[in-house]
Amino acid sequence: MKMSDSKTYLVCPLNWGLGHASRIVPIINQLLLDKHKVILCGDGYALDYLINEFPQCENETLKDLSIKFSPKGTILNLLKIIPQITYQITYEHFALKGLLKKHNIDVIISDNRYGLWNKSIHSIFITHQLMVKLPKPFKAFEYLIHKLIKSIIKKYNECWIPDYKNEKISLSGELAHKYKLPSNAKFIGPLSRFSSIETTTPLDTNYDIVTIISGPEPSRSYFETIISNILQNSDYKTLIIRGIPDNNECLQHKNITKVSSLPSIEIKYHLSNAKLIICRSGYSTLMDLDSIKRKGLLIPTPGQTEQEYLAEYHKKDEFHIIAQEKICLNYINNLMRNINQS
Repeated sequence: MKMSDSKTYLVCPLNWGLGHASRIVPIINQLLLDKHKVILCGDGYALDYLINEFPQCENETLKDLSIKFSPKGTILNLLKIIPQITYQITYEHFALKGLLKKHNIDVIISDNRYGLWNKSIHSIFITHQLMVKLPKPFKAFEYLIHKLIKSIIKKYNECWIPDYKNEKISLSGELAHKYKLPSNAKFIGPLSRFSSIETTTPLDTNYDIVTIISGPEPSRSYFETIISNILQNSDYKTLIIRGIPDNNECLQHKNITKVSSLPSIEIKYHLSNAKLIICRSGYSTLMDLDSIKRKGLLIPTPGQTEQEYLAEYHKKDEFHIIAQEKICLNYINNLMRNINQS
C-alpha cells in the first residue's frame, strides 16, 4: 500500500463509534511514513480519536449523520434513515467542494462516507460492507441494496475492501463476498491499529477480563452499564475501555477499572494478556482481534443486523456468542471456568 510522490490526502471516516477511525490508523501511518501530508476530517468521537493519534496533522470538521437505532424493528430503522442518508450524501458531496478550495488536496480517502468523491481528484472509498444483511422476510431486498451501494461506489476511482480475498478465511463473509464486486474494488487485507505495534514490555497490571465498549450512542452507554453491573458483582479483575477519546478519566470501583481510552499499544497489551475479552461484534473489533490472534465473547448490538450476522458467522472461529438480553454473571462464570481449565 505504498504511496509514491508527495501528495496531500484528506482522510475522513464515518463517525459510528471508533471502528472506522481506528482501522484507518495504519493507512495514515503509511502515508506519513511516505512523506505525504495528511488532513484529518470527520466528526465527533471519530475525529477526536484521530486528532489524539495524529496531533501533528491538520484537521477539518465535516458534520456526520447522527443515527439512533432501536433494538427492535430493523426494517423500520432502515426506512427511517434512508431520507437522512440521502441528504447526508448530498451534503458531504457539496461540502467537499469547499474543502478542495481551502486545501490543495490530491487524494480523498473516505471510510464509509458515501458523498466524499469528486471528479477532479483521486477518490478512494473504504468499506467491507457491499451489501446490507436483512431479516429473512426481507432477504429479497438485499440484492437491490447491494446494487445501490455498488452504483455509489462506482463514482470513486478505487474501492478498498479491508478483508482477505480468500473467502475461506474472510472476516466479513457475505458482506464482501456474496455478490460480484464493483470493477474498481480490490481486497487490501484486514486493517488494524495494532498491525504496526511491536510486542510491548509487560505493564504493571494484568486483567482477568477486558471489555471494549464501542458503537454509537445510546447503545454504547447502555452496553457499558450492563457489563459494569454484572462484573462489579464478581471477583474478576476487570478493565473496561469505554471508547470515549476526548475524556481522560480513570475510575476505580471495586474490582473494575474504567478508562475512557488508552494508547493503542496499551490496548493491544491488555487484550493479548486477558483471560477473557468481551466486546461487540463490530467489524473493526474483529480485525483487531484477528491481528493479535485472540478470540472473545461477542455481544452484537441489538437491531444492528450487520453485527448480528458477523457474530453468527464467527461462531465457526471459536468465538463465544450471546445476545445482550441474555448476558449474566452465571454465563461469564462458566466461560471463565472453562478457560481456567483449558
